[in-house]
Amino acid sequence: MKIVFMGTPEFAACFLKHLKESDFADVVAVVTQPDRPAGRGRVLTPPPVKQLALEFGLPVLQPTDLKAPEFEGALRAFDADLFVVVAYSILPKNILAVAKFGAVNVHGSLLPKYRGAAPVQRAIADGLKETGVTVFRLDEKMDHGPILAQKVVAIDHQDTTASLLEKMVAPGCEALDDAIHQLMEGREKDLTQDHAQASGAPKLKKEEGLIDFNLPAQVIHDRIRAFNPWPGGYGKLGGRMVYLRKTDTPENGPKLAPGAVEFKDNRLYVGTGEGVLEIIEIQAEGKKPMPVADFMRGIQKREGLCFC
Repeated sequence: MKIVFMGTPEFAACFLKHLKESDFADVVAVVTQPDRPAGRGRVLTPPPVKQLALEFGLPVLQPTDLKAPEFEGALRAFDADLFVVVAYSILPKNILAVAKFGAVNVHGSLLPKYRGAAPVQRAIADGLKETGVTVFRLDEKMDHGPILAQKVVAIDHQDTTASLLEKMVAPGCEALDDAIHQLMEGREKDLTQDHAQASGAPKLKKEEGLIDFNLPAQVIHDRIRAFNPWPGGYGKLGGRMVYLRKTDTPENGPKLAPGAVEFKDNRLYVGTGEGVLEIIEIQAEGKKPMPVADFMRGIQKREGLCFC
């Protein structure tokens, strides 16, 4: 089957690699976002999918306007049977009609739950114990089309967005293979979503990472995991901006007021609105993440230390 792959981040690149290594998919081209400035030097950097595509010697399209006639014409030249989309964009109606079988999308939730740009982050932040991967037919609405395949993925107590995305790749590839074979063999499942059960997963905002220590410890722990790597769970410790990169919710920690800090036996605890949060790994702004004991060695004045 001739496939044009559309995606941008590292998560999407994993699926491109899988398709290239399969014995049933002929990836003929890749569509991805334009190069963006990155790093402290703001150097123009190609997205991970483009980098991998160039390694494979594949043609790469980076349109700035998906509705432009030039983009449609370029896609038609590849005579694709199917578009496979992973973390890219909503495709306009005219583009969906270009490929013989239209387009399928790999989405990081059990649709219709968590439609939107941040399904993995929102599921972790909401404290869920499981989520999943859905492969569905794209239509003109966000994450709206009929489902072809789904796989459930467990969310562990210490999973972050980064680790959960890694866990989703293998089951996601299985679901994608299933969906493509359904189309190839004419046995397509059409599992229309129950739209009444739909929930949203809007894009994260930087300010969401600011920690409110009046919330319960478990809620804070979940949000810190969800916002790792971006925007990070952050706050001011003794007037210094820090990011909490790894935390836990011990059952027998000290009783502390929200935001109050206690450092004991090389362990750092923070009071919350319900229970106590233990900080395991911390990062000062502009520095690298480090174990909390190493961080605290650099704090000379510990009396009255708090997140306030």
